[in-house]
Amino acid sequence: MADSEHPKGGKAQQFTELESKLISELRTQLPDILLEASNASSKPISHTLWGVDLQPSPSADRDLRIDVILGKFLKARTNDVHLARTMLVNTLQWRAEYGTDSILDEQFPDDVFGHVGMLYGRDKDSRPVTYNFYGGVDNKQVFGDLDRFLRWRVQLHERGMQQLDFVDVADMVQVHDYEGVGLLSYDKLARMASKATVQIMSDNYPETLATKIFANVPGWGETVFNIIGRWLSEDTKKKFVVVSKTSARAVLAQRIGGDVPEKFRVHEPVGDMEASKTEDVEGDGERAGATATLSAPEPRPAHMDVAEDLPKPTDAVDVETQGNDAQPVPEPAVTAAPEVIDPVDNPSDLATETAGMRLDDSTDPKEETPATQK
Repeated sequence: MADSEHPKGGKAQQFTELESKLISELRTQLPDILLEASNASSKPISHTLWGVDLQPSPSADRDLRIDVILGKFLKARTNDVHLARTMLVNTLQWRAEYGTDSILDEQFPDDVFGHVGMLYGRDKDSRPVTYNFYGGVDNKQVFGDLDRFLRWRVQLHERGMQQLDFVDVADMVQVHDYEGVGLLSYDKLARMASKATVQIMSDNYPETLATKIFANVPGWGETVFNIIGRWLSEDTKKKFVVVSKTSARAVLAQRIGGDVPEKFRVHEPVGDMEASKTEDVEGDGERAGATATLSAPEPRPAHMDVAEDLPKPTDAVDVETQGNDAQPVPEPAVTAAPEVIDPVDNPSDLATETAGMRLDDSTDPKEETPATQK
């Protein structure tokens, strides 16, 4: 589409020619999409997604926020207009029947979920940051009521989505803290909750991940990451960064800044901390050689990752994977990792544990969660 047909917009509203073409094709179908979702839903649907009206007045100026949202649905479905349309219809229906628009008003016990996850601050690019804490979790208390956990988890994600303006900020950062996680932490309850969460997110939320940081990762975690990484594409691994306990504060200070929870705050000059961590890394040749460095290229926003020859298979979440070839520099050591880092019983389980992490994976329709049952 010519530049004259697309008004100038914010940082999140810049599209390639191919992206603009696909977005416009999907946008012309919005009236039919809304009607189809309304007919399919047992409850009235909303024409608004995250504060953006999908059915603006014909006389109104073109709202580029709609283009951003539609572009993300396209990205989530390999830039296939038909699949993106189906996803949007299903999302609108699910939101109506699950009560997602009112979920922000629901109350959950702070003594159960207060230490499990939260939305806290923004990174250096003004992107909202969510934190998930896995250590010291009472799995029966947190995951025992699966429907309650899923509604809390959806609420947490919705709070982050509400902070996106789809003008300059259209992506989020996630920090997963594994301090205190043991080999036996990932029991049946946790696995069921993880699988159900992945399914909800992949079915009903488009591409909004800028970076996912796995912090305070135990030593055995790197081995698991390397194994699971075999099932992930390079695009998927590009947005994942794994850091050890000794490097977590410095990495978050560099990537997010000072607006972090107290446990991640740097209480000494970052330069001094990096120097001390460098000595630790250089003193362990095997560890230093097996990890990547903090100087890895900064991930690009997902909407800028669409190649000119799309559509082609890609993933819903994409950060540059650093491996054994990375050159040591005086920075805290990190390595790239996939979505689920908890150990599984045997390597054959890994494909199951990573199912749904890629949007070209299919979910067995016979297996339904409380959130997907009609």
